[in-house]
Amino acid sequence: MDHALGVQVFGQPELVAHLAEGRQHYSHCISIGNPGKDVNQPDRVIPIIIRKSFKNILRLAFYDVEEKRQLGNLRPKRIPKRADVRKVIRFFRHTENEATGYTIHCWQGISRSPAVALGILYLITLSEREAGKMLLEIRPQALPHQNLVKLFDEELGCNLSAVSNAVRNERIERWKKGLDLAEDLIEELKPDSE
Repeated sequence: MDHALGVQVFGQPELVAHLAEGRQHYSHCISIGNPGKDVNQPDRVIPIIIRKSFKNILRLAFYDVEEKRQLGNLRPKRIPKRADVRKVIRFFRHTENEATGYTIHCWQGISRSPAVALGILYLITLSEREAGKMLLEIRPQALPHQNLVKLFDEELGCNLSAVSNAVRNERIERWKKGLDLAEDLIEELKPDSE
């Protein structure tokens, strides 16, 4: 297996701008959006610039929620399923020898696409730890979709959930440090009570 395969993670608007600027991307794309065909919802269709920029695109469509009850009245009530993970794995295995790498996007590049990237990185490295480390380097703001990661665990017989939890905890710690700094600054900016 070619361990030189790369992975990129983007939010959809970010990827569109990246491509419009002519910046580097890989040959294959995994595009994740919401289900349905409403063209007024920008994440329900793949933008033309994305469609034209890749040799091969796998499109997945499900909402960025953990449980169907969180969707309220939205239709279709589509959350990630094991079949979606199987599609990702099959796409990777059928394209790994021709792909220069994988550019993965969802709307914000925070939850769904980092979860898929974690699965792809595991398939490339065969190391849970290395996959998590690489994901943090690629997408420091990642908060991988927990149920999607669990589905990769079930399908691949690995424990990416532990890695995903570590990634999530790392981000939470960074937030805490940032908030502490902000609180210190607020204290410094308060007028003296004297």
